[in-house]
Amino acid sequence: MKMKLTLDISNKEFDSILGADMEVTPTVFLNFPSDIRGVYEFEMTNAIVNIYDLNEQIEKQGVQTEDDSLFVFGKIKVRIEGVKGADFEFVEGNSHTGRKQYHTWPYTINKGDVVCMCGGKLSFLSGYYASVIVVAEGKQKITLTFDTDEAVPIDIFNKDSIAQAHSKVIEYAHTSSPGKLFDFNFFQDHLSTGREVIKSE
Repeated sequence: MKMKLTLDISNKEFDSILGADMEVTPTVFLNFPSDIRGVYEFEMTNAIVNIYDLNEQIEKQGVQTEDDSLFVFGKIKVRIEGVKGADFEFVEGNSHTGRKQYHTWPYTINKGDVVCMCGGKLSFLSGYYASVIVVAEGKQKITLTFDTDEAVPIDIFNKDSIAQAHSKVIEYAHTSSPGKLFDFNFFQDHLSTGREVIKSE
């Protein structure tokens, strides 16, 4: 039965709950607002959610599982409230030798603040890996939301369980297509010289 599961991980160490598999790299779908402060949301696919100390929350939402982890092959929505700033690293190619670029939303660190770290393949550029470190106030709220039918229980110490989870991996397909509206002939045919569509596909 399909249902949304929301886990409040505010009092947990972020990257001990939401992490990567040694053999499967998550894909991250990032937002780049002009100001990251307040609430920051992004999505991930193909990530491990360690649920061993979240069972009470899970049971209250009507989900039963005896495993310690879930492999979420669908999208996980990450919502962080109380964000002060962030540092992003983008690596093109090999993580050790590839070209690195950075982006920062400025912040000041204070005692009691927390950092939320994760990473994965960048969704919108092929061949790039993104590492994300978000800085949040000590009174932050962090939630993970995903569909239960896009997750499978996983025993990280059982090869068969891992293999079953890996069989569900969703590879995000990059496209080298410029899209319809960068195709001059398509644009001319459907919009002529204006911005209002004059002909349906």
